[in-house]
Amino acid sequence: MSLDAKEVTDRIAASWRGATTDDLRRRRLAARAALEAAGTLDFKPVSSAKWVDITIRQGRVRVQIEHDVIRGVTPEMIKWWFQNLARTTTWNGVDFSGPEVSFYHLWHHRDHIAVTPLTSVDGQTNSGFQVGALSRIDEQFNDYRDRIHQPMLTTRLDDEEFSFDIQANGRTAGTIIHRYHEEKGGVRFYAETLIGLDPSPAGVIFNHAIRPFVYRKSSAEHWIRHNIEETGRTQDILPVLYDAHRDEYQLT
Repeated sequence: MSLDAKEVTDRIAASWRGATTDDLRRRRLAARAALEAAGTLDFKPVSSAKWVDITIRQGRVRVQIEHDVIRGVTPEMIKWWFQNLARTTTWNGVDFSGPEVSFYHLWHHRDHIAVTPLTSVDGQTNSGFQVGALSRIDEQFNDYRDRIHQPMLTTRLDDEEFSFDIQANGRTAGTIIHRYHEEKGGVRFYAETLIGLDPSPAGVIFNHAIRPFVYRKSSAEHWIRHNIEETGRTQDILPVLYDAHRDEYQLT
C-alpha cells in the first residue's frame, strides 16, 4: 500500500511523539556508539571556527559564525541533509546492520532531542524541513540546560541557503540563516541567529524587557559552541549517509 506525502510526514512526526526518557537515552547511545565505531566521536572545538561575533542592538541579539570548511560535501548534499533531518538510518559506524538511529542524533548525540515535521505543503513529504512548512526543533544544551522547543517556519531551502523563522505565540521571535557555497575541498558554511521581535515600539519594549529572560548573551555563547559542534560533525556523517540513502530519500 502506497502512502501519500501527508501520511509519510505524519508517520515521521508520530515516531517522535510520546518518546520516553528511556527512548531518548537509547537513541542517543545508539548514535554515540556509531560515531565511536567510526572514530569520529570528538567534536570540533570552538576555536575551529574562522570567526564568531555577538551583537545586541535595539534589544535583539545577533550571533554570527563563519565555520571551518565542511570537508567532502557539496551544497546539494547540504540541502538534502536539511530536507531529510528527521529521517533514520541503520548505520552503525561500520556498515548498515545496526539499530535504527536518527540523522539528528548522529549530528549531535548529546544535545539533540528531535526534529518533528508539523505540516507539509503542495502534497510533498516533509521529512525534516520544507519551504512553507512548520517543523519543531527540540534540543537541550546539556552542559548548560538551555532548552529549545519551538516550531520553525522554513522560508528558504536550496543549494545556497537554509533559513527559518522561529515561531512563538503566533509571532516571529527570531530568524536563523545558514548560507553555504562550494569551495576547494568542501563547503564554506556561515550561520546567523537573530533573536527578538521586529523593532516596532512594542517590539523594542519586548526586546529590552522580556527577551533577556528568554535568550541571554550567555545563551548565545552556548549556541555558538553547539552550532560549531554540529556543523563540524557534518563532514563525519553526511558523505556516508548521502551515498547510502540519496536514492531512497530523494531531493525535492
